[in-house]
Amino acid sequence: MANFAYYDQLELKINSLLNDRKFKEAFSICREAILQYPNETRFEKIKERIEKAVEEENENIIKNKLEEIKPLWKEEKYLEILKILKNLLAASPNNSKIKNLYLDAEKSYRKQYEKLNEKFNKDQRIRLDSILKENPSRLTEELYILTKENSGNQIVKTLVAEYEEKLIAKKIEDKRELINSNKFDVIESFLDDLRKINRFSKKIQEIESQIKSRKLEGEIVQTKEFVYGGEKYLDTLVKLKKFDKAMKAAEEILKVDPENKEAKEVLEDSTGKYKDQVKDLAVDSINKNLQGLKTEYDKDKTKFIKI
Repeated sequence: MANFAYYDQLELKINSLLNDRKFKEAFSICREAILQYPNETRFEKIKERIEKAVEEENENIIKNKLEEIKPLWKEEKYLEILKILKNLLAASPNNSKIKNLYLDAEKSYRKQYEKLNEKFNKDQRIRLDSILKENPSRLTEELYILTKENSGNQIVKTLVAEYEEKLIAKKIEDKRELINSNKFDVIESFLDDLRKINRFSKKIQEIESQIKSRKLEGEIVQTKEFVYGGEKYLDTLVKLKKFDKAMKAAEEILKVDPENKEAKEVLEDSTGKYKDQVKDLAVDSINKNLQGLKTEYDKDKTKFIKI
């Protein structure tokens, strides 16, 4: 049997909460009543009233909030506006007005951010140019501080890399006389110091390439001079018939110039002539010894043993 008195009392309680704008509590009781008494249609109607009241309440809240943030638009506080609008969208995701305002704020903030970055970039360039000109030894520390204070900022990363390169270029220009010299060990030590600023520097890579080329040119010149001097020396040794020394000299030339035609020919020719020379010397030595022995024998035969 239906207990209408109880339903009336429950309805009165829900309405009281609704009048006090306690929508969440009223909605919770109403939903329980619908589940317990599905045949009592009055609670479905109350539920609809609650939902409508909540919708109107949200609209009023949004309207008042949008009024509150109007001064923020004039003050160009777009980031703060975006945070407020984001919360409003969470409460009313289908509200087209909030969506449009959010897009406007986002667009304005992007422009503002770009302008701020341009100004920041310009101001930093003026400051860093001044330091580079007046006190370059301080620039490395300033770039470190700039990086630390703006961690993850791509604009700052690009700016720092650019001024590291400018500092390296200035130091290289100041040491141009050293760079153009053949003091390769001192130059390498200087480049090691520059690598502490930025080991990926293109300026350093350019100098390394130049030094490598100069070293190679020097080695080529030395090789040519050595080979040329060696060829002259070979010619002299052959004319003096010092074939053993000519062989050694030819071998040394072929170590640095394996395709040297003259050295190959001298080595081959001197090897043969040296063998003949050794044979001739051996024969002469034997003949000299035989003549001496014969003279000794004629003087005193008793010193010799006959077999």
